[in-house]
Amino acid sequence: MIQSKDRVYIYAVIAIACYYLSGIYHHLGSYTQFAIIPLFLLGILVEIIQIPIGSAYGTLTVGVVLGTMILFGPYVAAPLVACAVLFQAVLNNKILKKNQKGMLTAYFNAAQYALCVFAAYGVFTWLGGRDIPVTQLLTSVRLLILIPVAATYMIMNHMFIYTLIYLRNDQLLASNFRELFLSDAMNYLISTPFAVFMLVFNNYLPFIFLTFLPLLLFGQVMKLYQKISRLNEVHQVNAQLQSEFDLDKIYNSIVEAAGRLTNCAAGVLWVLRGDRIYPVCSSDESVAAQLPQEGMSLEQTGIVVNCVKNKRVERVDDVWKDRRVKSIKGKAHFESVLVVPLLSRDKVVGVITCYGTRPYVFTAEQTEWVTVLATQVGVIIENANLYQELQEATLRDPGTGLYNYRYFYQELKRRMQMAKEQKRALSIVIIDIDHFKKYNDTYGHVVGDEVLRQTGQVIQKTVGNRGVVARYGGEEFAVILDEPLEEAKLSVEHLRRAVAHNKFEYQGYVVQGVTISVGLATYPDHDQDEKELLEKADQAMYWGAKQRGRNKVAVYTPDFDAHLFVDQLTGLYTYHYLHMKMMDEYTSVSKESGSQFGLIFFNVIEFDNINRTFGFEIGNHVLREISVLIKQSVRHGEIASRYGGDEFLLLVPSVDRVEADRIRERIVKAITQHPFRVRDNVIVRVMMRSDIMIYPDEVAEEPQLISMIPETFLHLSSEWTEKETERVDTSS
Repeated sequence: MIQSKDRVYIYAVIAIACYYLSGIYHHLGSYTQFAIIPLFLLGILVEIIQIPIGSAYGTLTVGVVLGTMILFGPYVAAPLVACAVLFQAVLNNKILKKNQKGMLTAYFNAAQYALCVFAAYGVFTWLGGRDIPVTQLLTSVRLLILIPVAATYMIMNHMFIYTLIYLRNDQLLASNFRELFLSDAMNYLISTPFAVFMLVFNNYLPFIFLTFLPLLLFGQVMKLYQKISRLNEVHQVNAQLQSEFDLDKIYNSIVEAAGRLTNCAAGVLWVLRGDRIYPVCSSDESVAAQLPQEGMSLEQTGIVVNCVKNKRVERVDDVWKDRRVKSIKGKAHFESVLVVPLLSRDKVVGVITCYGTRPYVFTAEQTEWVTVLATQVGVIIENANLYQELQEATLRDPGTGLYNYRYFYQELKRRMQMAKEQKRALSIVIIDIDHFKKYNDTYGHVVGDEVLRQTGQVIQKTVGNRGVVARYGGEEFAVILDEPLEEAKLSVEHLRRAVAHNKFEYQGYVVQGVTISVGLATYPDHDQDEKELLEKADQAMYWGAKQRGRNKVAVYTPDFDAHLFVDQLTGLYTYHYLHMKMMDEYTSVSKESGSQFGLIFFNVIEFDNINRTFGFEIGNHVLREISVLIKQSVRHGEIASRYGGDEFLLLVPSVDRVEADRIRERIVKAITQHPFRVRDNVIVRVMMRSDIMIYPDEVAEEPQLISMIPETFLHLSSEWTEKETERVDTSS
């Protein structure tokens, strides 16, 4: 509803215009001239047909009105412009849909344009233009009289419009006034020369209508050209993004394209994830700061949510008059909103919102262009999402859902580089579940796997967005924290307590008292290289926490270096040393020379029986003797290490699978045929399981090589073999 003060103003303008136009009765003689009909037709045509002027649209109406005013006076020019405006309003379907309010606004526009003609003619008369013959007016100096006349017409038009805006309490910024004034001035600057054209050919006015037809056709051609250019731009964006899978680049390209198509003050791209829609990209940082980063539920109300639910374009020409955008933050800065759904296979994947700084800024053509863009890029976003999901799956550990070692190492390298560039700290944490094997022995591997998974969840939940959590291998986890040493110590201590206090439940089983041993190393306090830092965090976990009672947090110190290379029980190399040599030396040589190396795995069958029967001291004695047998079988250049417990790992350079199998059989034979004396009259035999892995023939990537080592030992364990045997028996 139009407010009462607005209505009074509108009716007053219409009444004043009618009063002035009543003088037509005394100028009916002007309408007997043959040229009047073509002029009225011309006025209607130029008002209907808009011509692109930069990013806006203009008409030649001003030129026709001014020319008619000078030649025939205001009582012909004023009705001409009024008829043109009203005829254009009747043809405009959007105004017809607005019924009374829309037509009343059209009557107001016709009336105020008519009054602008009388005001301009007053200035024209005051400057003596009425007393000057047209032929003399066309001289260069006298023709300058058109400048103040056209300016008066434009200023009066703006005064009428701004008064109505003020009475309606419409919020319009100073920049809006400036933008409107400048675009209108450009239109007047282009249109006024057509008034001069009419004056030059005033003796041939019946034919001016025919002369203007090519110009009007040119305007239509320009509109068609602009439409084709815009649609071609849309197709170019679509073609460029077809092979792009980086979502951030896709989002930015879409927002930039929407901005070019609509000349909007700001654009925002929203993406639908589940039952919430999130803003993912904005062309204006101040707008981005006002958006709900937590997204919006589809249960909420609002124009963006409505667009998703209805799968249709929503255009608000004046946000102060539309309840759908009542809740938009900062809406005082934006007067128009265009909301277009991104569709893919008739499913909404996102929304583009364009904001304008003044009312009625978005045209039907602009809406069409953005709609075409949205239809095409919706499929691109869905395909990119699918690609990202597939990529994400290759970087996730299937057992825990955490990132795998491959992703962890890539991210560690990237973050270390950023830490050095930005001169800030970076901490690495290695976590190992204490006595994890007992959970498998007590509850079975299914429950043990669930303990592993839920421990990973606790770690991820505790770390949150402050770092990256990955499964490091076996029952170990690794964490990257963008925190200095003291803050990281507090964080990992909180993490240790969170795991210790957690109750693990699965299919009726309740497991409590799960603890972890944690090692911590920080850049730049402990090292400058990410590989070395990772090793030192591992040392801190093993020697500082695991070997000193477990359920502890240990920070790296140089004292741990003494334990890095040699296993204290067996005298073999530690796995840390083998890992370092393998990653820093053997893989590099393999890449450069094309050579390969082998890893031979050994696991003692049911070694726990020896510990239970004879005690841990005897068990350690047996392990030392096994180590001696392995040392005696090792040749120059081969590295024998104790992986952990009853597991041993041998690295053999420049070997194929056939040769590696011979070495494996030789070592297994030496151990299984050796008599292990556990008491004076008691001798036991030790049985072994073993496996072989050849790099790079069988494992092409370094991260995959590291992750497969604990998996191979798991497959060699007695529990795993028993489980597989039971599964085969059950299936058969």
